[in-house]
Amino acid sequence: MKYLALLLLPATAFAETPQNVGKKSPLPPPNGSITGTVLLEGTYVPERKQLVRDSDPYCAKTPKLAEDLIVTKGHVKDVVVRVKNPPILKSKLDTSKPVMLDQKECTYTPHVVTVAPGQKLAVRNSDGTFHNVNGSISGKLLWNKPQAAKDPDLSLDATAKAGDVIDIVCNVHPWMHAYAVVVEHPYAAVTAEDGSFTIPDLPAGSYTLEAWHPKLGTRTLDVKVGTGAKASAVARISYKNQ
Repeated sequence: MKYLALLLLPATAFAETPQNVGKKSPLPPPNGSITGTVLLEGTYVPERKQLVRDSDPYCAKTPKLAEDLIVTKGHVKDVVVRVKNPPILKSKLDTSKPVMLDQKECTYTPHVVTVAPGQKLAVRNSDGTFHNVNGSISGKLLWNKPQAAKDPDLSLDATAKAGDVIDIVCNVHPWMHAYAVVVEHPYAAVTAEDGSFTIPDLPAGSYTLEAWHPKLGTRTLDVKVGTGAKASAVARISYKNQ
């Protein structure tokens, strides 16, 4: 469901004068926001395993832990949180610049990104070794590109629709894994290491948040953005484990 906010102004706020006859009153800026945290609750504390990376001497020089689930003091990193029912008066996504994905220390950085339909995904090789960038959606191959050390950045088409998840792996280094989640509007964020996220520039209204994590799955939460002191909503999204 979509929401349309109507602003009622007193007559003196936009009285007709010779300068503004026939002009429409400007709408107020969407200055609301949703700030929140994604948590993993329960007695289970996931352990990040040491990755076996000795198949490539270059990668073996830098020990790394698994990134499939990063939880710090109960706070979950790499969760995509998006507004499921965006406002009608929504901002346009800037798709002119690509989303950068770096291969650094034989790890994809960031582990999770968001990309708009039709937006380019730039993949960089900052390592002194050979990589292979393989992207697919639900098992269907999008691209499979080799990238040697010091090669130029790859410019890859995110030929996907909103809601798709591009699964990105390196065929040379099987522990390397990243995800590009396709979103059609700017009202989305990826949680930081402390599980925090902020979605700004929202008009007043009721919204449904959808949280997605590649291992934990999907959760939803209803929130309300008001006006004035209530323009900033606080959200707490929880995954529960026994």
